[in-house]
Amino acid sequence: MDATKVSSIMASNAYKQPLPSQMANKPQEKDISAQISSAKRENADSVQVSSTVTLKNLDTVRVIEQMHASLNQLAKGVRETNEFLNRSVGLVDSMNSTVQSIIKNYPPFPVDSKERNERLMEYSGLRKELVSLMVPPPPPPVYEKVKHMWGMLFEDQGSILAQNAIPQLDNSSSDTRLKEVSQTLDGTSAQLVGLSSKVTQALVQP
Repeated sequence: MDATKVSSIMASNAYKQPLPSQMANKPQEKDISAQISSAKRENADSVQVSSTVTLKNLDTVRVIEQMHASLNQLAKGVRETNEFLNRSVGLVDSMNSTVQSIIKNYPPFPVDSKERNERLMEYSGLRKELVSLMVPPPPPPVYEKVKHMWGMLFEDQGSILAQNAIPQLDNSSSDTRLKEVSQTLDGTSAQLVGLSSKVTQALVQP
C-alpha cells in the first residue's frame, strides 16, 4: 500500500471519530436529562401534596361552617325561649303589682269595694293572658340541662305555667290570701328569671 492511500484512510478515520469535547458532552447531557426528569417528578409530587392540603383545608372550612350553622340555630331557639320567659316575668310582676296595690292601700279596701274588685279583675285578666302564653322549650341540647327546673314551672308538655305558680283570685279573696299569693308570685318570678339564666348559660357554656 502506498503512502498516499495510507494517508487517505487515516484522514477518513480521524473524521469519523468524535472530538474529545463531544465525548465529554454526552455524559453531561445524560445528567441534565436525568435532572429534568427528577425535577418533573418532584414537581408532580409537590402538586399532589398541595392539592391534598387544599382539600383538607376545604373540609375544615366546611366543618366550621356546619358548626356555626348549628350554633346559630341553637342560639335562635334559646333567644325565642328567653323572649317568652321575659314576657312571662313581665306578666307575673304586673299581677304581683296589682295584688300589692290592694294589700298596701290605706285604709284597707272593704271586701266589697268596687275599686278592689276592679283590681282583682285586672289580676284575673293578666293571669288569663299568662295562662294562654305558650312558652317554647329551648332546643334539646339545652333543654336536657334545664329540664328539672323547667318541669317545676311548666305543665302541659312543658309550655304552660303550672297553676300553683300563678294562683287564682276572686272578689271574695281576703287580704291574707292576697299576701300569700303575692309571696307565691315573687317566687315564680324569681324562678323564671333563674330559668332564663340557666338556659342562656347552657348555650354559652356547653
